[in-house]
Amino acid sequence: MQLVLVRHGKAEDSAARPSDLERELTTTGRSMVKGMAKGLRLCVSGKVVIWTSPLPRARQTADILANAFKVKKIREHDAIAAGDLDALARDWQSLDPHQPKALILVGHQPHLGSWAERLTGAVLPIKTAAALAVDLDEDGALSGTLRWYAHAKALAGLVDR
Repeated sequence: MQLVLVRHGKAEDSAARPSDLERELTTTGRSMVKGMAKGLRLCVSGKVVIWTSPLPRARQTADILANAFKVKKIREHDAIAAGDLDALARDWQSLDPHQPKALILVGHQPHLGSWAERLTGAVLPIKTAAALAVDLDEDGALSGTLRWYAHAKALAGLVDR
């Protein structure tokens, strides 16, 4: 299975809300994610499942991705916001091994960067609306091969050609 880690789009300034937990995407952030999602569709094929952090900026990003991939149901997963890769792995390992082809996790820094490093050994600057794909090892270990990494503009540029 391919694991695709996606950072949420550009969010409101932290002073805009009483709590960081309430921050939403900006207009620019929504636009950035819409463009990125079109390019991401060219990089991820087959049946896709989307799990997201329950925080609004991640959920809004996941909603845009779900629309692009025509996914009807998104699962909110508290472990994404908490940075608990072990809990996520237990859940994704219980998915049918033939379905899905890709699991998209929408989350936050610094967790996504830590997970990428733990899974692949790669240290990546995961900016807003950036994505990376990891081909997970079949043995169930928390390891895999980095397949690709791209910033939002690079993914959006794939459809502008």
